[in-house]
Amino acid sequence: MNNGDTQDASFSDKSRSRLWFGTGLTQFLTAELSDFPGRRVAAFRLFIVSLTIALVSQALHVPPLGAIALLICLSYDAYANAGQSLAFGMRQLGYIIVTTIISVLTLMLAGNEAWLLLPLSFIIMAAALFHARLTAWPTGIALWYSVAVLYSPSAPDQGIYNALWNIPIIGVLAIGSWTVVHLIIKPQDPQKLLKASIAEQLMAVESILSTRLADSGVTIHDRVIAKLSSPGSFGKVMGLLANAELIHPSTHKRHDTYLALLLEIDGLRQLALWLDQVLTVEYRAQPMNQEKLNVYLALQSACATLRQGVEKSRDVSGQIETLLSDDVLHRYSLQTHPSLLTSIWRALQRIAGLLHDLHEPAPEIKTLAAETDDNETEGWFPAWFGYDFWAAHADSLQFGIKFSLGAILCTLIIESLDWPGINTAIPTCLVAAQTSLGADYRLSLLRLSGAALGGLCAYFYVLVFQSQLDTIAGFALATAPFWAMAAWISSGSERIAYMGRQLGFSFALFVLHDFGPVADLDLPRDRVIGILLGVIVMGVLDYALWPRRSIVLARHHGAAALHTLAKLTTRLPELSLLLKHTLPLRLAAEKDLAAAQDLVVHAILEPDARVIDKANERKALSAMIEAAGNLSGLLQIRRRYRLLSGQQFSSFPDELQQHSRAFDAALASALENAAQVLQGEPQEIRTEAADIYALLKQSYTEHHRIDSLPADLAMEWELRFMLDQQIIERVELIQKSALDTVSYRPKAGLTIDEWNISGHSNDG
Repeated sequence: MNNGDTQDASFSDKSRSRLWFGTGLTQFLTAELSDFPGRRVAAFRLFIVSLTIALVSQALHVPPLGAIALLICLSYDAYANAGQSLAFGMRQLGYIIVTTIISVLTLMLAGNEAWLLLPLSFIIMAAALFHARLTAWPTGIALWYSVAVLYSPSAPDQGIYNALWNIPIIGVLAIGSWTVVHLIIKPQDPQKLLKASIAEQLMAVESILSTRLADSGVTIHDRVIAKLSSPGSFGKVMGLLANAELIHPSTHKRHDTYLALLLEIDGLRQLALWLDQVLTVEYRAQPMNQEKLNVYLALQSACATLRQGVEKSRDVSGQIETLLSDDVLHRYSLQTHPSLLTSIWRALQRIAGLLHDLHEPAPEIKTLAAETDDNETEGWFPAWFGYDFWAAHADSLQFGIKFSLGAILCTLIIESLDWPGINTAIPTCLVAAQTSLGADYRLSLLRLSGAALGGLCAYFYVLVFQSQLDTIAGFALATAPFWAMAAWISSGSERIAYMGRQLGFSFALFVLHDFGPVADLDLPRDRVIGILLGVIVMGVLDYALWPRRSIVLARHHGAAALHTLAKLTTRLPELSLLLKHTLPLRLAAEKDLAAAQDLVVHAILEPDARVIDKANERKALSAMIEAAGNLSGLLQIRRRYRLLSGQQFSSFPDELQQHSRAFDAALASALENAAQVLQGEPQEIRTEAADIYALLKQSYTEHHRIDSLPADLAMEWELRFMLDQQIIERVELIQKSALDTVSYRPKAGLTIDEWNISGHSNDG
């Protein structure tokens, strides 16, 4: 998560550019156009969809619609599994029906009254964009509405025709072909992907345990070397569960069991990873006694058995019960002394029980009546009737108003110039609707580059291929390389994918504009001019009306993540609350930290990004995001340790319990204060957590007589204290980074180049 460091350092190298995310152009293209098996499948899917749309549009005499349909299909996820494809297709078809009805009603009511049509269209598109922002969904309704209504506002009859026929045709041609191709060409069953993900995480834990046994000279046959899952993968696994429930109704009936299982396995992986990271080389070299060795052997065998059970869909709970006999554990770790190995032991037992439940007959789906009643008591009217809802979502409202206004302004400019060829400015305003100013610039750059490259491909096609081909087969053969190029670029990461979509759209708009040979060579020129107009209009609005600076939004998401992490510091009274309380916090923190990290990257593209104070602020914020990500994992490990390690908190002395609660409160207060500082609210940050922890550690030492324990049990307590110490260090780093971001914020300094020239680049 050190994106800020890498990118800021790259500014000192003149051969690199911030437009290419801190690398040179050659490096950027090499990385983004690289080949791997998954990309081949994704690109092949998009290629088949593109070629199908081109051929159907020519055969059924709907060429102008083919270009728009192709842009739509290239904009969707080419890596989608079967459940994701089906859900996306069904939802988009629903949006098409809604857009068609709204467009027809609008044109019927206000089509002949321009003074009413434009304000009404502004409200409709603003509402659609607001909805898209809240649901994190593509801006499809606003985009399709603009094509039907704003492309020809002076001809409402043509608009009604477009709404009744063109929108459904575009939708069926694009979404239908995209969905069918994804369900036919190497479809991925989300349930199988979910099982593979579970097995991979168990394999990672198994690998760590095998390594620990190898440290003690135990030979492990068929030792597993696993690739550990990357940060942010938990949300993706939860998405796989949602997709699997759509394809397999039986999975939906076991929704709660799957949630608990995924959380348990994620927690087990975090515990094992942390243990593997903190054990020193010297400690690893020490031989284990037989009791501890038996515990590790049982854990490794149980983990391997569970993995095999998941892969083969077998119930192995009986074998796990035999392997994880508590007698083996208690010979090593006394029940009065909690240990990390006990936490791993209990986690594996819980996982075995949950996997056993999955092989039982599916239970009836329970309704959360009590929770529903509680929510309904808040008021009889929807939440969006209240002020609090709109205050909380003011940014989304401004987002909808701004980009809808841009589309209306472009419509007025196009009509005043009587130049319909540049109407691509209208969807540019809506397609360019991104989370922040930096993201807008990135997308605008890709949009312009893709449109220009697509226009050059179209001219090349006309000059080289068009005169030699006069059949549909020849047309398919001649255009196939260009569809393949667009598909390959579109299947890349978001740093370059949009360029491929625009390349395909520009080429399709040119060669599918009409039947037979292309004669109008002004189309690519007008398209690029239209895009440039949309980019300029939105660029002006971005600065003049509620500028959404990437760094400001990154601070907002970072502060939200800190508020969430503060809730993770509390001690849960019982194990049954682990799922209900931890899961939403886990997902919320991960989502906010991922958004903040992306926004810091986008901030590099903003106009004043080269100012030295802005660079330092990005660096400090990146350090805070990284520390918060590490802290999230540590707090979850700490919570699981407390619940699974055999720790009987209620039996501890009152003084120890008071110190423990005070330590939790100090951590939460420090995180809350850091969040307020990050949002620009000055707070006095105190470091009392370390002082309280010193008293807590002393209480633990005296109560459990740690100084007189055997070496292994003393080491278990050392690990426990090390975990708390790491949490304190991360919290202090977050506090410092939050203060640093504030210290750089109000200043207007030199640019990075000026800073380097003045000789301060090596000042530390």
